[in-house]
Amino acid sequence: MAQKRLPMRKVRKILEFHFDEGHSARAIATHCGLARRSVAQTLARFAAYGLSWPEAAGMDDAALEAALYPARLVRTVDEDVDWAKVEKDLSARGVTLKLLWGEWRETRPDGMSYVTWCRRFREWRPATDVTMRQNRRPGERLFVDYAGMTVPVFIDGIERDAELFVASMGVSGRIYSEATLSQKIDDWCGSHVRCFEDMGLAPQIAVPDNHKAAVTKPSRNEPVLNETYADLLGHYGVLGLPARAKKPRDKALVEHGVLHAERWILAPLRNHVFHDLASLNRAIADRVREINGTPYADGTGESRSSRFESVDAPHMKPLPDRRWQRVAWRENTVHPDYHIAIDRHFYSVPYNYVGKKVDVRLRGRVIDVFHRGKQIASHLRSDAKGRATTLDEHKPEAHQRADVDRTRAQLEDRARDIGPHVHAFVIAVMGRNPNPEFGFRSCYGVLRLAGSHGAERLDNACRYALDLGTRTWRGLDSILRTGADLVDGQEPETRPIKHSNLRGPEYYK
Repeated sequence: MAQKRLPMRKVRKILEFHFDEGHSARAIATHCGLARRSVAQTLARFAAYGLSWPEAAGMDDAALEAALYPARLVRTVDEDVDWAKVEKDLSARGVTLKLLWGEWRETRPDGMSYVTWCRRFREWRPATDVTMRQNRRPGERLFVDYAGMTVPVFIDGIERDAELFVASMGVSGRIYSEATLSQKIDDWCGSHVRCFEDMGLAPQIAVPDNHKAAVTKPSRNEPVLNETYADLLGHYGVLGLPARAKKPRDKALVEHGVLHAERWILAPLRNHVFHDLASLNRAIADRVREINGTPYADGTGESRSSRFESVDAPHMKPLPDRRWQRVAWRENTVHPDYHIAIDRHFYSVPYNYVGKKVDVRLRGRVIDVFHRGKQIASHLRSDAKGRATTLDEHKPEAHQRADVDRTRAQLEDRARDIGPHVHAFVIAVMGRNPNPEFGFRSCYGVLRLAGSHGAERLDNACRYALDLGTRTWRGLDSILRTGADLVDGQEPETRPIKHSNLRGPEYYK
């Protein structure tokens, strides 16, 4: 085994003791705590290279080392290696140093050995492969990602591969993990919500990877977050800071958490069979509690859970009162009656936005309407099909109560001129809707039916519809088209059958 070179500070001390104070090699070895052979070899090397002590005393350590230990000559064939290309080729999947060395050795049979190749590469790499120590602030960053390994789950007899979501706090390293059936946006956001609720707090920054559920446009300078994911983070007051593409050190902590999850969660569960996600996630939760409760190896006695409570938690944000719900966005055009249609229900917006395109946000039971980023209306969602929700402040001055009453009176007068049943039907249609303006549309349609079917028949059809409980134009039009009003009230065309085998009404008296 080659002898290890002495540090230059000890070499300089040997030379000073020998030349300045005249000590022997034995005395120097005793004083410096070195082997006498090492002292003798250093003095012999100094003499062999023809150095003089007055000259050497004025050199710095680098110059003295270069004079005493000149670089060995390396054969040209060994120096003909593009180490930068070697490092680039190593980033490809499945490529190893041994593979690259074998390819290089094919054209240079007398080249360096594999051991020397690896040593030379390590000697070259530290100059370029420099890492910066991350000093993370307590409670600031939550690193999130999916593990590379999946878990088989048998649902209804069909094997599915469940994905493992992993989140790790920046300082304490506290882990949260759960299984989902996919990495799609619903599962991705749902895992975040449950992670925040498990911690009872929200971090200041979330650091995801660049998969599509988190980032729609990866960029080194300005990545674009998925709109739904950005809404989730905004609800909890969390900033999204995606890791740079192909820069795993930006999220080294979650990679370490993924490694822990694969080793201490998935590996121990490899022989278990799960028939639903609930049972799998209960088993995962037990393993996560064990990991978070295990003391660190630094001898402090602290665990991930205890350090989270003492270090991270005081600097994190409280959760909002309302749980996040997924938001759906739609684009609508405001109708001339200053309403928009959502799932066959009409919601009003300020009348001055008629004809303009608006963005509609659907969040649970709340509907918010925006125009160019400015909120212009908000309504509670209604399940009444064909009805309308109208706010008075959205109406123009010309549509105030006086105009509504005048229009109602005109419709009632025209209906009364056609027939009493038409008048009653029109009143019923307007009374069906809390907002009379939406009944006016149906009433105008009812009055127009008199032109195609006649006033008398329309009056009879309205009587028939009122008896049936129909209060819509569509129902009345169906009665007229099918002739149901003509059948009602007519005498039967067939006469009673008289036969000796048939008992008459007298038999039952």
